[in-house]
Amino acid sequence: MSMEKQLNIKLRSRILEYSLFIESSINDLLLLNLGIYDEKEKTKLFSNKGKISFQNKMDLLYDIEVLSKEENSDFELLMNIRNKFMHDIECDSFHILFNQLDNGIVNRFKKFLLDGQLISNEEACKDACDKLFKKNIETIENKIEITKAIQEKKYKLFQVQNEQIIYYIDVVHELIGNISIAAENSELKNPKVAVLGEEILHILEETIVKLNAESQKDIYEEFFNSKNNINAIFGIKRGLKNLLKWSDYKRPNTINPKN
Repeated sequence: MSMEKQLNIKLRSRILEYSLFIESSINDLLLLNLGIYDEKEKTKLFSNKGKISFQNKMDLLYDIEVLSKEENSDFELLMNIRNKFMHDIECDSFHILFNQLDNGIVNRFKKFLLDGQLISNEEACKDACDKLFKKNIETIENKIEITKAIQEKKYKLFQVQNEQIIYYIDVVHELIGNISIAAENSELKNPKVAVLGEEILHILEETIVKLNAESQKDIYEEFFNSKNNINAIFGIKRGLKNLLKWSDYKRPNTINPKN
């Protein structure tokens, strides 16, 4: 019997390919949820030289409630299989593997067998392992879509808020303009009306000064033009550029009711 056949390199390579793909995808999912997007090579824990283990990443995703207990269990099941095939030279088949694992792990694996198939069937176990791998990949893909959808909702929320602010500014602008016109067109020859008109115009002038004040008109522009502010809102630590641009939403701030 050749060494390659004895070690069952084909099966081990298949399991290794599964685990490498899963580990890379899990890393991306965790980075996304930690707000680290396109600069992972600069991190100490998540770069190719990172010190955090796959199990640590899984535990962290579970702790921050990205993965449910059942989903976490499915990833751990694949990693248990991977560890045995990669680190135990005697483990060259699923038959030997399940003789070495406890019943709890074996029973969890049985869920992935097709109806009527037995865990003693080597080919059936290969198919079940493939099914387990695909389920884990689907879980990661779904979690990534959910995380992106949450970020998009936050983005839209701020859009709505900005539109609401602009709406109120427009209402005030129109109100001031209408009052100003009404005051100017009133019967100012009547002393009482003239006094009232002057008071109204004075109030309008003060309001216009406040609305046009430099300290007020740049509040939102300053906030949304700050990358640090945007990152803080979305929980982003690294790598997100130009998510929001105030210029996309802002309108002229100078109010002149006589125009």
